[in-house]
Amino acid sequence: MRTGQLRSFRIAIKSLIGNRLRVFLAVLAIIIGVASLIVLVGIGRGTEQEIRKSIEDMGPNMIIVSAGQSRVIKGQLGQLGMIINLTLKDAAAIAEECPSVRAVAPAHSKKLLVKSDSVTYSTKIVGTVPSIQEMRNISLQSGSFFDETENSLMAHVAVLAPTVVESLFGMRDPTGRSIMIGKVTFKVIGVTAPKGSVSGEDQDDQIFVPLRTAISKLMNVTYLSHVFVEAAGLDNIHTAGMEIKSLLRERHRLRDDKADDFTIQNQADVIEAQSSVSRSFSLLVLSIAVSSLVIGGVGIMGVMLVSIQERISEIGIRRAVGAKRSDIFVQFLVESLFLGILGGIGGLLLGLSASAGVKLISRMPLVLEPKYILLSLVFSLATALLFGIFPSWRASRLNPIEALHTEA
Repeated sequence: MRTGQLRSFRIAIKSLIGNRLRVFLAVLAIIIGVASLIVLVGIGRGTEQEIRKSIEDMGPNMIIVSAGQSRVIKGQLGQLGMIINLTLKDAAAIAEECPSVRAVAPAHSKKLLVKSDSVTYSTKIVGTVPSIQEMRNISLQSGSFFDETENSLMAHVAVLAPTVVESLFGMRDPTGRSIMIGKVTFKVIGVTAPKGSVSGEDQDDQIFVPLRTAISKLMNVTYLSHVFVEAAGLDNIHTAGMEIKSLLRERHRLRDDKADDFTIQNQADVIEAQSSVSRSFSLLVLSIAVSSLVIGGVGIMGVMLVSIQERISEIGIRRAVGAKRSDIFVQFLVESLFLGILGGIGGLLLGLSASAGVKLISRMPLVLEPKYILLSLVFSLATALLFGIFPSWRASRLNPIEALHTEA
């Protein structure tokens, strides 16, 4: 570095140290912008990864056939109506007549009151068949899942998910105990491992019971709410969906001008819907962060212009003793860049601290990726550089004679 530029560098640092309050106000918006970018992008990435993992844990080849029409709204599947003509015979037909289907698990679910001793809790009861355990990758942390014999005999056995166990039994092991579902007594034979949430629905807040027991003794229905279908492979998932649609429309005798009375959804659709929501959220976060950085940049430019106005005599003296225009330009550009560096470092520290606090207090999934942290620092430097060019250029263009006769 040349002597003139080194002197400009030292003068810039000295000027910043001598105006700490002004420096703090100039970089405050930069700090907020960088911190916001780190925290909100971390939340967005963490949420996206958790959703993807939860969906993949359910089985990437999974197709869910629901009774009635459903629609994905803001990433969540909402059912528009219940149709009662999705039956066990439909499920059997899918298994037998769709060549791209490997396995089928019919199910009917309904929210009911559950009681253990004096504790009452409302949760989703899922009546289904034993094969659902393998199809949806349901692991057990204790006990066992019911088998086909227990389903055929309409046994009163139940497998609880962790949220239900915590609500009814606290820290106690429920295996072997009795619970009341509606007005029917069930024996707890197992507890599933935690699976987390998918599309805002807690997968750990449900109870599995044999399908025949559920539809005959608990819910008194003859139809299904869902049929879980496993495609023969990931490449066959769309073919399987078309086969199921064609089969069900034929079985339900739907004319060409009639809409489906069922909904077919595969995991790829869910992932795409969630990714779309995540992308929208990321764009919103980016727009907020960029707005903060632009405001910070305007603040830096304003502070730099005021600083130049107050130091016109200083600039005139430097020019009179031999400093070149490039030296003056570098001096003020360095000051601007230092403001960007200070704002970036301050925002980084605030963002990391806030991220740790959010994760600790709210237990929200939050993933800090180095590339986004580095990107936020680059943004802060680029902002300071961009908004520092004009004040630096203006300072370098001052006439030294006029500057010496100007009072700050």
